[in-house]
Amino acid sequence: MRAIIGTALGVAIAFSSLGPETAQAAPAFTTKYVYYKVSGDSAVGIYVSMLKRGPHVKGEKAYAATSAESSQRGKLELTNSCRIIDYQYSVDFTIRLPKLTDETALSATARNRWQQFSNFLKKHEETHRAIWMGCANEIETRVRALRGRTCDEVDEKAQRIRDEVQNACNLKHVAFDAAEQKRLAKHPFVKLVLAPLYSPKPVKITTLATKKRKKSAAAALFN
Repeated sequence: MRAIIGTALGVAIAFSSLGPETAQAAPAFTTKYVYYKVSGDSAVGIYVSMLKRGPHVKGEKAYAATSAESSQRGKLELTNSCRIIDYQYSVDFTIRLPKLTDETALSATARNRWQQFSNFLKKHEETHRAIWMGCANEIETRVRALRGRTCDEVDEKAQRIRDEVQNACNLKHVAFDAAEQKRLAKHPFVKLVLAPLYSPKPVKITTLATKKRKKSAAAALFN
């Protein structure tokens, strides 16, 4: 999830060559959740802690991030034409999220808004995962349907499909993040963090005026 000052999601995809034969199946997915600790006795304190300890994506800070490692396996079979049999596409996801060490230090309002924000981040990253899962299903369906006169031709077509779907998938992630940024700016927790910036403490004008009057009176004594 993009921080207010940076980019959020990094999805690193790595592909292996066609591996050993395996039974035909739908894409295989695994998900691992990793938590980094944050602390603070206020919304601002937690926010600062997230910026210090949160993930970095392409050199920028983020509240949460999802990475994905992808692999594929199957077997090229040549008869009258070539096709890929027993093809399977797999993705292993790692979702990194913040975890507050002590919620009891917060006020009831701050605690409630933090819990809302924590759930918001989790849902955001899981939506990125769902986008990738949809793309993986498309890749597998299209690659399994490939036929060609030679296996080199089929292999090249498969690579083009993967590149095409991944590029389209990246655009979906960008569009999703853009929409989420608008929701993020309006989130109750973020508003609580930013509230001090828009509600500065009033200046004690009376005290300043009093000092000014005393200085004027002292100056008069020397005239």
